[in-house]
Amino acid sequence: MLGRLSRHPREGVLFPLLDGLLLVAAAVLAHYVRFNPVDRAAHFARLSEHPGLAAAGVLGIWLVATAAELYQKAHLLPGERLLRVSFAALAWGVLLALATYLVPTWKFGRGLLLGTTTGWALGALGVRAAWDRWLRGRQKPRVLVVGGEEELAPLLALAHHPACPWELAPVAPERLQEALVQGETALVAVANPGRMAEQLVTLHFSGVPVVPAAELWAFVEGRLPVSFLPPEAFLHQREFGGIHWEVFNRTTRVVDVVVSLFLLVLTLPLLALSALAVWLWDGRPVFYRQVRLGQFGRPFVLWKLRTMKPDAEVNGPEFAGEEDPRVTRVGRILRRFRLDELPQLFNVLVGDMSLVGPRPERPEFVRELAEQIPYYTFRLAVPPGLTGWAQVNMPYARTLEEHRRKLEFDLYFIRERSFSLYLLILLRTVSAAVFGVRG
Repeated sequence: MLGRLSRHPREGVLFPLLDGLLLVAAAVLAHYVRFNPVDRAAHFARLSEHPGLAAAGVLGIWLVATAAELYQKAHLLPGERLLRVSFAALAWGVLLALATYLVPTWKFGRGLLLGTTTGWALGALGVRAAWDRWLRGRQKPRVLVVGGEEELAPLLALAHHPACPWELAPVAPERLQEALVQGETALVAVANPGRMAEQLVTLHFSGVPVVPAAELWAFVEGRLPVSFLPPEAFLHQREFGGIHWEVFNRTTRVVDVVVSLFLLVLTLPLLALSALAVWLWDGRPVFYRQVRLGQFGRPFVLWKLRTMKPDAEVNGPEFAGEEDPRVTRVGRILRRFRLDELPQLFNVLVGDMSLVGPRPERPEFVRELAEQIPYYTFRLAVPPGLTGWAQVNMPYARTLEEHRRKLEFDLYFIRERSFSLYLLILLRTVSAAVFGVRG
């Protein structure tokens, strides 16, 4: 569905391509600075014999830039952009040095590595600064937003989002034809398509794309607002049929088993140290067990390191908050870096959870929220995840409105599930642990 939104800047495709080209250019420039013509030719010849090194370098820059959230639509302030580009350059240098250590035939000296990382970082900063300057000066394509006054208010607020690539123009349903002849229209977004279906179908087949208004939020913020989703949307949008995509489900299950087993072995010392810290400073119990709902509402026992005081729920179940006073000092550190969730790798390994999916909730919370939020139980259609699209976009949810917002991110994930989104969420989880989650 997102591909139907016309005339928007394709940052998600453009920047990875530019970063790859910048990396190649930086490597070539580093050779010219570092070597004389004879040695330079010899080094170029050696590199041409090992194309795997170049492929690993280009793939690596995409991975670290994605983890640093350099491909997100939200425009970063110059200071934050500098921090994230620097992190990506440093991480890429470490990864490439590790790759040359693991593959002895790959040669890339320290001087070349320093020159390449520096050149790429300067180029990446310059390209992104120029892109922001161009975006601020360009004429945005016009999108007619059709609906009643109450429906249009939240839609028009979206125009102030820094990642919104359109000029949103409000139009009453009865004045749509008049608005179409007043200027070029890139897109028509409709708050309630059912009320004017015949007119919209005719318009759509006359050359002007027509989409539900929810698609604007999907593109700009990566969520599907439930107030703009009629029930038939879940049947008529073929993307929601992806929950029955057996190839994806089986492949991700294999990935879940392999990766969770690898991470369990890799993080076992860290898990042991974290458990020891809980025991020394906060006492027993060290681990915390809690019943959660898995796919299709099946209950399972979730494991975590204890981060709250033993009497945290003396007054009954309560949602956790970002500055929750029930969290211990050690628990606050563990939560900051998500170390308290390491035991859930066991849940992933045995099949209770996936690495990526909606956060599993407690049965009592699901019952309560399902009574107040439309479609809330739809998030149970896929396996719950150790991390997920909602978790990397919002830190915590305490209020009803915050839980509604997290559901909207979950619905977007369910509709757009793919291998690329699965990987993106894993990389953004690393970014969230390093930089913190932006709500």
